[in-house]
Amino acid sequence: MNEVLLLITIVLSFWLCFPLFSMTIAALNPLKKAPQGENQSSRFACIITVYQNLDIAWPLVRSLLKQNYSNYRIYLVADGISSPVNPEIENSDRFVLLQPDKPLRSKVASIDYVLRKLDSSYTHAVIFDPDNLVPAHFLSALNNSHCMGFEIVQGKRIAKNIDTVYAALDALGEYYYDFTVRQVPFRLGSSSTIAGSGMSISLDVYRKNIQKEMEELKTKGVVVAEDKSLQMDFVAQQKRIAYCPQAVLFDEKVSSGEQVSRQRTRWLNSYFRHSKEAFGLLIRGLRLFNWNIFYFALMILFPPMSVLMLSSLLVLGITSIFLPELAFILGLSIGIFGLSFILALLQNATPAAVMKVLPQIPLFIARQMGGLLQIRKANKDFMATSHNYVVEIDQLWQKRKTEFKKWITT
Repeated sequence: MNEVLLLITIVLSFWLCFPLFSMTIAALNPLKKAPQGENQSSRFACIITVYQNLDIAWPLVRSLLKQNYSNYRIYLVADGISSPVNPEIENSDRFVLLQPDKPLRSKVASIDYVLRKLDSSYTHAVIFDPDNLVPAHFLSALNNSHCMGFEIVQGKRIAKNIDTVYAALDALGEYYYDFTVRQVPFRLGSSSTIAGSGMSISLDVYRKNIQKEMEELKTKGVVVAEDKSLQMDFVAQQKRIAYCPQAVLFDEKVSSGEQVSRQRTRWLNSYFRHSKEAFGLLIRGLRLFNWNIFYFALMILFPPMSVLMLSSLLVLGITSIFLPELAFILGLSIGIFGLSFILALLQNATPAAVMKVLPQIPLFIARQMGGLLQIRKANKDFMATSHNYVVEIDQLWQKRKTEFKKWITT
């Protein structure tokens, strides 16, 4: 039993100390502000997929129509909506409204529907959720990264709403992960993860990925976290995914405990479904002596925070009784993880309104555990969360833009 507890303690301590170690090394190579000016080489197809609730998408469309970049067009797929009318927007030559003949009931199917209609003049697809908002420089920032040779670029996804306890708690995770799984890996010469929205992808790369996901959709009836397979397939080819902090994208956070459970059910299911593939990627990185692949796979394998913390506390309790010396090591590692969590939030300019809910994290973890109990359900149900926080980009950007002065000159 002692050997088993020793092994478990070593594994848990490694994961608990991993973020601080990575952040410390990455600090030696900080991200720089994007160069001024642009070479307009990218033609963007901005893709928004909506199922039934169309109203939430119009503020995003309006924010995209205000871009200071000229080479793009917006494609909105209105799935399961009988009368998607907005005369103010439909008169724009930058906007195309698409209505499938039959309900698609799938984000992947909606994206495939758009991609089949795009002509060869487009170079990149930029993916949005309908609740997103972007400032006027968003596409210009993405283009700057593409001009550096990157085929996939992830923008800076940040909370749009922090007005409820659950929204602020959800925002904590977004600020933390934006720093630790996007900024830090890219600083270290590896790849940023992609987040399902706010990313720009070469059309050739994306078409191949969506064709693969459509096969899974036909076979299994649901696709869980299509972005996970895309990023692993791409990095496996020894290519890097860029992170662009100047490309700010606001994403709506959950506002209730029930939404937390549904969202985390989907995320936890995705983690466990893709963990075998991520482990194979880790072995490939070792075999090829490829740092990008190895570190990226290691990061993908990092356990969900709720699972890691509850496992650590459980083992801490057991070792406190049987092996106090291991309990000391594990307790120290938990403290190191807590320190890294706070430092990541501070490094990412997390607002005070979000920081003040730190004492209520146990409430959030409890809801995530509720999601773990429903994990099998996500194999048959996409477990979508509702969106109802409506605000325009001008109002939001004026209020929040000072948060991003570290990366953006406005």
